[in-house]
Amino acid sequence: MIFLIIFFAVTETAVYLIRRKRKSHTLKFAAKLLFAAVLLEITVFQYPSYRLVFGDYPHKILYTSDAEYGNCQYSESAGGIELNGTDEISLVYRNIDAKVGTVHVNVKYPDDDKTQCFNFFADMTDETGYYYRMKIIESQFVSGSKTSCDSMVNLSGKTGIARFRFSGLSDENSCVIESIELNKKIPFDIIYLRVLIIEVIGTFIYACMKSETMHISVKNSRKVCNTALAAITSIAVCCVVLMVISKIPQGEFLNRFRLTEGDQITQELVLAFENGQVNLLDVPDERLLEMENPYDTASRYYKNIPALWDHLLYNGKYYSYYGIAPLIVFLPYHLITGYFFPTDIAVMIFSCIGIVFLALFYDRLVKRWFGKIPTVMYISGLIIILASCGIWFLAGRPKFYECAISSGFACITAGAYLLIKSEKVNLLYVSGSSVLFGLAVMCRPTLVLYALCTCVYYITFLKKAERKVPYLISAFLPLVIIGTVQMCYNYARFDSVFDFGIQYSLTVNDFIHTEYHVHQMLIGVYNFIFASPVFIPDYPFVKTPFSQLGINGYYFNDTGNTSGILFSSPTVFAYIFSVKALKSLSDFKSGVKNSVLVGLPCVIMPMIIICVSWESGYSVRYIADFSWQIICGSFIVLFFLYTRTKKYSLKRIFCTAMGLTAVCTLFVNGIQVYNFTFPQDYYPHFADFLRRFVEILY
Repeated sequence: MIFLIIFFAVTETAVYLIRRKRKSHTLKFAAKLLFAAVLLEITVFQYPSYRLVFGDYPHKILYTSDAEYGNCQYSESAGGIELNGTDEISLVYRNIDAKVGTVHVNVKYPDDDKTQCFNFFADMTDETGYYYRMKIIESQFVSGSKTSCDSMVNLSGKTGIARFRFSGLSDENSCVIESIELNKKIPFDIIYLRVLIIEVIGTFIYACMKSETMHISVKNSRKVCNTALAAITSIAVCCVVLMVISKIPQGEFLNRFRLTEGDQITQELVLAFENGQVNLLDVPDERLLEMENPYDTASRYYKNIPALWDHLLYNGKYYSYYGIAPLIVFLPYHLITGYFFPTDIAVMIFSCIGIVFLALFYDRLVKRWFGKIPTVMYISGLIIILASCGIWFLAGRPKFYECAISSGFACITAGAYLLIKSEKVNLLYVSGSSVLFGLAVMCRPTLVLYALCTCVYYITFLKKAERKVPYLISAFLPLVIIGTVQMCYNYARFDSVFDFGIQYSLTVNDFIHTEYHVHQMLIGVYNFIFASPVFIPDYPFVKTPFSQLGINGYYFNDTGNTSGILFSSPTVFAYIFSVKALKSLSDFKSGVKNSVLVGLPCVIMPMIIICVSWESGYSVRYIADFSWQIICGSFIVLFFLYTRTKKYSLKRIFCTAMGLTAVCTLFVNGIQVYNFTFPQDYYPHFADFLRRFVEILY
């Protein structure tokens, strides 16, 4: 706690010195809020530490050697009760005859390098009844977290009998329960990040409502906007890097660049191309080829016929459905080093590139057409679009599926940025955007829809070009060349230039015989757009139930899901006012033009992607294909309406609502991304930290 007090004193002194030179109501509020945040941290958030202050709570140590055992026995060599695997053991203590306010489990772990997690339940009697109060304590303790071994108890009067039950979360978990301490003071658990977040969010909300600087227009506040752009984007990039690196075992980062094995994209496709062929080197098992329907997953399973998972089988050969554009990086890397490029690092790099270009695209969009909006709306919009872009779910589970989508995300965002820069007809930007949109299709076939939108934009910009022919060549030639390469690749594999081969996939479903049903399409529409989050006061705090809408039939649902885009980014509700925005335009022709230019990439194409996802089912990673485009469209409607609003009070409401939406978006997306990235079963120490961070009474 001493460091918190020192931090508080130094920060308050710095704020005081700054305010002597420059009066600022926001800084004054920040200083007061810091005091409140520190006070909250050492009082409210440390409530468990004050549990024993009032009342007579004698300290007692219950040794495991004195307990009545259930499904276990005392081990003298271990110095306690050994707990192995998921089998539950119980320790019973009678005649405690004392008030109990806290319970602390003294435990040691035989493997200090391995994170281990255990369930802990306590059933106790008190003066209100003879029988056990079941699960008075229901918690988990995790190796490496001393505070997780502490629990508060709220009983009436003295405790008579206590039964403590333990079990591991997995078969590999093991520990030794040495003793149980009653009424041991719970130590302070100061979390500096919590203080910082309260300070930053509180000051930001205050600035949204009160700061004059934040209400200056973007065009008159370029320095503040550029600083915010650099800072927020840098934080987002750092978060992606930390998410990926945290999943790499300690000391193994450099070894990731010396992999002798890869996956379907980083190894199998690379080796196939090095061998001068489009089919993969692996040869299908003869039993698989002899099957009447090799795409029937259940038949393969029950007949124990081996097959490469999620590969394409066509004419007796294996192929890959995934795009070949990432091979621009993976192939030279293998040829030069002899190693295969690490997929997780590739996802991290592609995600960071995508985030940077998405931020630059947003910045260009606002400064080019909505320079009159206030700085607070600009900053809030940047936070919202980065928080809701969906790339976080790719970095949270960086496998080869996510590699394909993240590479497409990087190409699309970079292409969109160059496209919006080429609006003034710079041939270099035009050709660059054309190349990137073409590569996006070679990363992920779904993105061909946005490439088609790009063609509409090129035609729209044509009238501004002084030299029509060079412009058309710059705009369409790269797309044509890359598209021709992709079609030739398709033909070489499946004898059709338009066949990407998804129907030949050996995966969860037989896509050849799958029938289309409108109702199944609605499942994706609901879960991607309308699914609302549920807020609960304990872990995981925010969750969104997946709904199959009561529809009978098979629909694949991947592990993990999140809120629909209406709730992950509430600004999408702005589409309700799109008709009003169109009516505000000067003429009918202008309305049609803007409807096409905004509606195609921001509404129609994303909806097509969502609707056609019924075949593959629901997977949270698909969000990166369409979420930021939908959000951009909602921003265009929202910012346009703001610039047409004359009422000062309404503009203030706009700004405050935008700021609050940014905070809400960060909270909803942040919690769900965190829980997806670090599921409790595999990362119990991360789950424990989130509990300590959010819960006051944990």
